[in-house]
Amino acid sequence: MHMLFGAVLHVTVFATLAFFVLFAASKSDGFVALLGRLLGYWFLLLAVLGLVMAVMFHLSGGKPFGIDMMKDHPGWMHQWDREAPPPPPNTTPATPPAKDVAPPPAPKKKG
Repeated sequence: MHMLFGAVLHVTVFATLAFFVLFAASKSDGFVALLGRLLGYWFLLLAVLGLVMAVMFHLSGGKPFGIDMMKDHPGWMHQWDREAPPPPPNTTPATPPAKDVAPPPAPKKKG
């Protein structure tokens, strides 16, 4: 919901800018009037597109236009969230257990 609130604020700013630019363009003549009208309509277009994109974001469940962009790349972005990868399997054959060997005799004490 907070993103929709931010989008409404941005749309309000663009619409206000468009109003003042179009107002100033209506008071001018020639090329300046043409440039002001183009810039004013551009601000209005940005305001409308910003509102449409904010509404589409919420209607699509947070995925841009319903596209799940991360389904093909699981875990490539937030690598610090993942645990360490498991160690590779041991491919060397296990060594046979050592045969029971008697320890060497202790040295005899003299004296």
